[in-house]
Amino acid sequence: MRTTQFSLPKWIFLSLAMILITPHTSFAMSSNTKMNVDNKQVEEKLQQYAWYDGNQKRSVWVNPHIMAEFSTPTKEATIKSSTTSNVKTPMPFVRFIEIKTDTNSLQAVKQSPEKSQLSPVLHNVASTTGTKRALPGNVIIQMNPDWSQEKIENWFKKYNLTAIKPLTFAPNAFLIQSKAGLESLNLANKLYETGDVILASPNWWQERATR
Repeated sequence: MRTTQFSLPKWIFLSLAMILITPHTSFAMSSNTKMNVDNKQVEEKLQQYAWYDGNQKRSVWVNPHIMAEFSTPTKEATIKSSTTSNVKTPMPFVRFIEIKTDTNSLQAVKQSPEKSQLSPVLHNVASTTGTKRALPGNVIIQMNPDWSQEKIENWFKKYNLTAIKPLTFAPNAFLIQSKAGLESLNLANKLYETGDVILASPNWWQERATR
């Protein structure tokens, strides 16, 4: 008995081949898209800085897309941390400026009011979605409670510092004058690392958490 070989029409064979190939092609495109997104996220590594909260060294990350502009202080705000609980210092109004490289944006920043201060926006986590922090200027310090008035005055002269006012949260605590922005963070770190003070912290502005 002669066996007849069964063969599919050519168009059916091609259709089956395309069905088998297409899912693999779609998966490859999907994988490439995800890889591009992941690479974009990896590329945007935020610049990291450190500061001292008492004797604890903490990190903050700079938001590259916005900056904070502070106007003249108008009200008292409470700073809360592990070592400066319930410290009241003057806090100015703040607005956020989108950072762009075009001429109009740069000109707008230059034309900010003379009494305004600019600061980078920072976050407690390495993400631009974290709670906003900024540096309106000045540093909070606490010296050894046993220091005499003479020793305190000599210390201020040694580092060419100006005390704005004493603070009541601890003995020999002061608000020290400094410019806004990273200059105040760097000064706080420098003073703490001398070993002369118990506490040196930037005078942080921090976004209120929404309930």
